This record gives sequence, C-alpha cells and structure tokens, in this order.
Amino acid sequence: MSEHVAPPPAAPAVAAPSATVIVLRDADSGIEALLLRRNSKTAFHGGAWVFPGGHIDPEDQSPDASDDMLATARQAAVREAYEEASLTLSKEKLLYFSHWTTPLSRPKRFSTWFFIAQAGDEAVQVDGGEIHDHEWMRPDDALAARQAGKIELPPPTFVSLTKLAPFANVSSALDH
Repeated sequence: MSEHVAPPPAAPAVAAPSATVIVLRDADSGIEALLLRRNSKTAFHGGAWVFPGGHIDPEDQSPDASDDMLATARQAAVREAYEEASLTLSKEKLLYFSHWTTPLSRPKRFSTWFFIAQAGDEAVQVDGGEIHDHEWMRPDDALAARQAGKIELPPPTFVSLTKLAPFANVSSALDH
C-alpha cells in the first residue's frame, strides 16, 4: 500500500510594491474623496471603486533617495494620480496615511502605501482604459452605497473612508 504524501504548500506570492493617494476636497455638504471605478474586465478588483494608485515602477525611485521606500511610493502615487485621473499633485504635500499588505492566501498580492492629499482645481479626466468612471463622494455616502449593494469597495478603501467619515473638512483630516 502506497502512502499519499501531500505536496508542500506553494510559497505565497511576493507582495508587489504599490502606492495609492486619497484625494480630498471640501464641498458644501462636507469632505469628499475622489473614487475611481476600475474597468470591470480587470482581474484585480474589476468594477470596484478605489482611490488612484498602482504599481511602483523603477522610474519612481529617486536617484538621491534610492533606499527611501516611502519617498519612492510617494512619487508613484503622484504618477498614478496623473495617469488615472489627470490630477497633478505635489509629492511634498502627500501625507502618509496607512500601509496595507494583501493577505498571504491571495494569488496576487500588493504592499501598498496610502497617502492623503488635498485636490487642486483641475478637472478629473479618467484614462478610459484601466479606469472607467469617477465620482467625488462623501465618505458616509460611499459607505451607505456599499451597504446598499450599489458599489463595491475593497477593504482598504472601505476602512480608509470609515476613518475619514468623521472629518468635516480637508484641513481637519490632514491635521489629524
């Protein structure tokens, strides 16, 4: 009788470095966050509403700060905001917000630095490829839409909006 030996478990996927920026603005009804709707055909969170962000590319690394991962992530967040939404942000004004790593059980993983910044005056224009739509939403409204099953928010987006909901304006969120 042969003994069945289970193969060793596969090594978890390496978490790809990435960066995201939560862009905020003041509106008459309170603080609003820019949410982008991902193309429903993309494999990772297709159709979900997310903040601008993506992979950290080699060109995001500054030659004078080659070992500073936070500076590199900040630059990637600025680049992604421009590529996905045509927003020009100053990396010096991006404040660190949080860091998320996709669980080991997932086949595609990311190690993502989240930043927060105030929006400028330019209009949002989505790329039409990776991103199909955008909307400025009050955190409470986005959370209510998720609860009602109208939109999908990945866990980092949901938690970030939950943390931002109590703030009445952008300056109080940035000061916190």
